[in-house]
Amino acid sequence: MVFGHVLFGTIAVIGVLLLEVGFYREFNRLNMIQKLGIFLTIFGLVATTALGIFLAGSFLAGIVVAALGVVLLGILVRPVFSIEKTK
Repeated sequence: MVFGHVLFGTIAVIGVLLLEVGFYREFNRLNMIQKLGIFLTIFGLVATTALGIFLAGSFLAGIVVAALGVVLLGILVRPVFSIEKTK
């Protein structure tokens, strides 16, 4: 039971990281509903992971995971400056 939980949680984390990488440059071109969907997916997974780590008693690791989540979301939503002009 625990192995399955860890396995599927790891798969979800990998999926969120791929979502972050996949929409890195195009995030600002999406409409508001698409942005909210991606943002809330990443936020929800990071918050759930950090809360689980906090409740397991590892406060420092929980803080590290929460800080990494904030950094990932900050990187995603910041305006991306590129040579290509947006149409």
